[in-house]
Amino acid sequence: MAQKFRDHAKPGSDFVSLKAPPSRILVTGFGTFPGVHDNPTALLIHALGKHRTRLARLGIALEGAMLPVEYAGVAKELETLNETLKPDAILHFGLAARRKFISIETRALNRLSLLHCDAAGVRAPRRAIVPGAPLAAHSTFPARQIEAAMRRAGLRARLSANAGDYVCNETLYLSLARSPVRVAGFIHVPRLARASRPKAASRSRRPDLASLTRAALIAILVTARKLRQDRAKARVATPAHRDFVKTPGKRPALDRVRSMA
Repeated sequence: MAQKFRDHAKPGSDFVSLKAPPSRILVTGFGTFPGVHDNPTALLIHALGKHRTRLARLGIALEGAMLPVEYAGVAKELETLNETLKPDAILHFGLAARRKFISIETRALNRLSLLHCDAAGVRAPRRAIVPGAPLAAHSTFPARQIEAAMRRAGLRARLSANAGDYVCNETLYLSLARSPVRVAGFIHVPRLARASRPKAASRSRRPDLASLTRAALIAILVTARKLRQDRAKARVATPAHRDFVKTPGKRPALDRVRSMA
């Protein structure tokens, strides 16, 4: 895993910059809910914590959090996390137990099922997540680039336009419709392969925790690259830079050069 991790952060790449401010990326997972007593995204959040120091050297401030699988609770928790952490990007991870591949969600729908109870045993109070809001909200993280990077790493990943109608879909919709962050997305993961049944795991081709962690690191690194590229574009559009471009014969002040660095 270490070698593949380094491949996404070679010297001179978009990930390595001493001058750029760190990109604060919040990664979330979920706990148990009806029918699921062992959520792999909880294990993932713990596993990612071991990479926090290495990511910091690449200019990425990683934050991890667990969200409640509750229709009412998840909205409050998201609001609190945004206010306290002020992330530049949010990557949500959730379980899609029936899928056998990693699903990079490209949109969320403004709808919930009225049939499924959450972890507190409560059903959704209404069909719409945000009454009066648009039906669809499209993910703002680099979904296609993440999918391509995962597939190059030998991981089974696909784009998906169906985040479901449970708390996962609600979480993504709220992050896109109400969160102040400009980059947000959701990745559904399958159940983990059972170490006690290697032959069955091989046939099902489900990922193990190491593979799932590698997939999450790829998503984090690709998202960080997008944040850096967006910042670079914003710097190009600053007045100081435009003035310098318009008057190439005039030597800019030292403080202006530093602001453009």
